[in-house]
Amino acid sequence: MTAPSREAPIRILITDDHAVVRQGLKAILNGQEGWNVCGEAKSGEEAFALANQLRPDVVVMDLSMPGMSGLDALRAIKSRLPDTGVVILTLHFSQPLVREIIKAGARGYVTKSDADRDLVEAVSAVAAGRTYFTAQASRRGHGSSGMPSITPPATMLPERERDVVRTIAQTMRKLL
Repeated sequence: MTAPSREAPIRILITDDHAVVRQGLKAILNGQEGWNVCGEAKSGEEAFALANQLRPDVVVMDLSMPGMSGLDALRAIKSRLPDTGVVILTLHFSQPLVREIIKAGARGYVTKSDADRDLVEAVSAVAAGRTYFTAQASRRGHGSSGMPSITPPATMLPERERDVVRTIAQTMRKLL
């Protein structure tokens, strides 16, 4: 994928079945200079349709959604739009799952518990054509698993944005 020029904004599609999560992510991502959340989807089917319509640079997507799962939506998006970067943002973590999302074409993986620290850096890396995997996935991925290395976060989110992500994570824990 060719990195967007400095003049062109990074166009991001957010996909999560919880409105509060989408709203929080939108606030954080639109708060970054040169970034634009161009769409929001609440299901895998909607993510696939919007990705085809909007052609975002990056899709930030949860895995657990009603109907078409995030993993199936990832596969569909990558088959149709191979240059679109996908960052998986999820509560779930397991080595087999990380391997599966890599195989499906995701270039980023961030757990919601690490989002306050890693999400902005992950989107930035993926938009620039690099990979980014949360520290939890990277630590467990050393050795023979073939896990891509992560780029350490260059900057942290401002305190207010960390508060928003913490609130989203707490709300998600209560909902699940």
